[in-house]
Amino acid sequence: MANGSIKGKALAYVLVMLLLAAITVVIGLLIKDITYRGYYLTLTLGGIVLFTSVIYAISIKLKSSEDVKGIATSAIQALWVSTSMGLGYIVTANAPYFQIPQAYAIALFAIGWVMLLFGLYSLLKLSKESGVPLAV
Repeated sequence: MANGSIKGKALAYVLVMLLLAAITVVIGLLIKDITYRGYYLTLTLGGIVLFTSVIYAISIKLKSSEDVKGIATSAIQALWVSTSMGLGYIVTANAPYFQIPQAYAIALFAIGWVMLLFGLYSLLKLSKESGVPLAV
């Protein structure tokens, strides 16, 4: 596999997670009947993914295409964070403690599953293609 394609794939995977996180933050900001718990849940989980995705995307972009291990390591680290936060949405979106309105909770739950499944897929694919282990 060409090194440039690893860089392109890694960057694309991180940017997809960034987009999903941005959607969750917008959902949190749009909810009118949300309690402070639900509001901070959406902003915290989405904000963590946004922040780490931006930092790692910049890191990946600045790396040389020949630095396959460095690119893959950065992407895998970012994807671990994003995938974990996706799991956080799955576990907490419908929890009564956060009192998120049902329609928004379902949307966050669905996005959480997309983040989890896409994260697992991209982690495994990137690890296999680059030879970098998942435990970085």
